[in-house]
Amino acid sequence: MSLPALPFAPGLCYFPAMSPKIKILPSELVDQIAAGEVVERPASVVKELVENSLDAGSSRVTCRVEEGGRKLVNVIDNGLGMDRDDLVLACTRHATSKIIKSSDLERIVTLGFRGEALSSIAAVSRMTITTRRKEDKAGTRLTIAGGSRAELVDVGAPVGTDVKVEDLFFNTPARRKFLRTTPTEMTHIQTWISRLGLARSNVHLILQHAKRTLLDAQATDDPAQRTAAILGRQVFEHLYPVDYTESGIRISGLLSDPEHTRSNPRNIYLFVNGRFVRDRLLQHALLSAYLTVIPHGRYPLVVLDLHIDHGSVDVNVHPQKTEVRFSDTNRVHRALSSAVADVLARAPWMKSTRTYLIKSQSTTDSTSKSQSADRVRDALARYHTSIGKQTSSFGLRAKPAQKATEAARPAGEDLPLSELKLLGTLWNTYIFLAAPDGLLVVDQHAAAERITFERLRQQFDNRKVASQRMLVPVQLNLDGAALAGLERYASEIADMGFEVEPFGPTTVNITAVPALLAHVQPTALLLDVLDEFTETGRDTSGHSARLEVIGRMACHASVRAGKALPEAEIRELLRQLEQVDFAGTCPHGRPVLVRFEKSEVAHWFHRT
Repeated sequence: MSLPALPFAPGLCYFPAMSPKIKILPSELVDQIAAGEVVERPASVVKELVENSLDAGSSRVTCRVEEGGRKLVNVIDNGLGMDRDDLVLACTRHATSKIIKSSDLERIVTLGFRGEALSSIAAVSRMTITTRRKEDKAGTRLTIAGGSRAELVDVGAPVGTDVKVEDLFFNTPARRKFLRTTPTEMTHIQTWISRLGLARSNVHLILQHAKRTLLDAQATDDPAQRTAAILGRQVFEHLYPVDYTESGIRISGLLSDPEHTRSNPRNIYLFVNGRFVRDRLLQHALLSAYLTVIPHGRYPLVVLDLHIDHGSVDVNVHPQKTEVRFSDTNRVHRALSSAVADVLARAPWMKSTRTYLIKSQSTTDSTSKSQSADRVRDALARYHTSIGKQTSSFGLRAKPAQKATEAARPAGEDLPLSELKLLGTLWNTYIFLAAPDGLLVVDQHAAAERITFERLRQQFDNRKVASQRMLVPVQLNLDGAALAGLERYASEIADMGFEVEPFGPTTVNITAVPALLAHVQPTALLLDVLDEFTETGRDTSGHSARLEVIGRMACHASVRAGKALPEAEIRELLRQLEQVDFAGTCPHGRPVLVRFEKSEVAHWFHRT
């Protein structure tokens, strides 16, 4: 049957003249195409080979690299090793010892399982594998170039497996030319080594490049020490422990305080049953817990592992095994978000004896620098402490109700904010307070925002958002899009304390508003709330969308920067700030208060 002629049109793709016969691709080409799914760059080779070593029960894995992996990737382990027959089969496509029947896919406990790694790597490199089992007198060496087996011989070898991958992409020059510079490729390799090292702290992991040791992470039973070894002590000292269980999911690891964030999510390490994953659901759950304590566009430092029943997660959804699918996404999202929020609420990094401690971002003096090592040791010790025993809380907490003076307090104990000496205000925006050992600066708008936000959030969480009816309803004209949004989010807007009634085809009456915001212009407030739901509701969970809306409402209701406040109102603002959680930041993540040590102020003027 002939096909009708297609009219020419710019932008359409036309097949060149060719034989209509369908042909089976040559096996070499099939292998090269398949390799492209698994072997993207040298880091992919490192990932697959190190994962195989970990699955083999190795206690020590060394990865040697030359020229960013172009010339050589050499992974040596002391694992179980293979016999002669298994070695040959291991380099065959879809050959694996980790699954036998289809039902095994439902409960995968190993990092590798597809049986594609070795065959894919061998198809685009010159690969040599030397291996020996403990019970064998001799080892076996297999050499493969471009997917073709060249040699299989018996050799002397230590127990374990040594895989050398040389001249990566030598037979696919089009792919080789797309490799980046050596430093760039090494960055990708180090990233994967870090991920695997964080997942398996009980394995001694070594990375060398051009005879230079880049990482030598000793095996340890303490995941916190492994995190310090891989991410660095400077980073680690700002990470704090998570140990949380909900609905059969246990979440453990470390996360950063809201003051130490990054401009990108590269330092978010999420694992599921020890497997590093890139998962939008997990990242969203994590960031939703940080939503109101870090600025938009900033990301925390996180190392978290979700321990979940293997039958509840599908890891067979991506050739590189970096994506997963959960059978109950709501349960997973809720557990992770709750775990992070629980630690943020407890805030183990805040000293329980401090009521106003928020460190400034500027350079600290030599004395505080010398104390950093002690802080690291303290943090490591805290890792073994049950979170349930930690009673300190993030934010500014009230001291006992007695009206004590600074002189009457024990030495070293801080005053509540509201009792500190008021030095004055700057630009009707910043409140300056004198503490016994430093200087505090409070942003009055950010402080008022956090106070209002926490009150609204608490009312909403308790399903008791107080409304105040208006003496005279306020009319508001809406366009078609706004009317549609109002209809779609009617129940959410009602939950926020609004009462809105139709009054004509394009007009509504606002008859009640949230009591805490009764002084705010009602039409602007409702329009902003409607806009926020429309913007966030499509792509955000209901909880996160409501937090965004409450944040917008709190901004409307709060004292503005530039407004002069009498001393009595300043004192009341500070008193209220002492009573709320997460008082260190506004709902958008900006600092509420910055503290400068006395020694730091002296340093400005070169005093010792």
